[in-house]
Amino acid sequence: MTADEIAAARGRKILFLYPHSVLNDELLIEILSNEYEIYCLRDHEAARSVARAWQGSIFFVNIDDAMKEAQWEAWIRDLTSQPLTASTRLGIVTYNPNPELAKKYLMDLGIPCGFIQLKLGLAEGKRIILKTLEANEARGRRRFVRARCADPARSTFNVTLNGSLVTGSIVDISIAGMAFIFNHPVPGLKSSSPMSDVQLRLKGTLCRISGKYVGEVKGEQGSELMMFDASLPHETTMKIHRFIYQALQEELAGFLEHHPS
Repeated sequence: MTADEIAAARGRKILFLYPHSVLNDELLIEILSNEYEIYCLRDHEAARSVARAWQGSIFFVNIDDAMKEAQWEAWIRDLTSQPLTASTRLGIVTYNPNPELAKKYLMDLGIPCGFIQLKLGLAEGKRIILKTLEANEARGRRRFVRARCADPARSTFNVTLNGSLVTGSIVDISIAGMAFIFNHPVPGLKSSSPMSDVQLRLKGTLCRISGKYVGEVKGEQGSELMMFDASLPHETTMKIHRFIYQALQEELAGFLEHHPS
């Protein structure tokens, strides 16, 4: 499959390279809550390794940081000319309102993901980013961002089933549901059995959800699946999205540890 075919199926990974301080974690979590897979990266050399491994990704590049503008231009020309990184889609984020600079990146360099001027205001910048991601079909056919839980001890749950308190660890999670492992077998649990008032502990953050038990996850021995009720409270969805954002950042950190620039 090509990078674009993979992205169409799984969605594109979206990286903010040297994000401006106004694009803080909370704002990026808001963007993620639109079910886009968001990462932050503060190393333009490491970004090459990421672009090679995660082909078809979208990078929003802050050209106000780390290098002079001419160096950024050279970096972008090199990245988009190399066979293994040419599928990367770039957008520019800057406070510089110079129309000639915008023309250079949009027309001369052919940047496909826009020239976003933060002087237009944060709300407008966010709107443009979301519009750009939608135009680039960054979600793919995937409806929800799902994150794997790297540390089972820090991603746990408990629920009362058949009159007994049951505990377990979370394997992965989205706002639609979670894959998990019971600490002990639960006899008599059938597909579509309700799981009410489940308490999740996501790295110390507590939230309560309800839903239905689905069954075993195909291809993942020992993992089981629960689908959440569709009408989760906003506060709960934000807690889950915040955890997903943190988990994705840890995934990126783990990748960089094993793939130094």
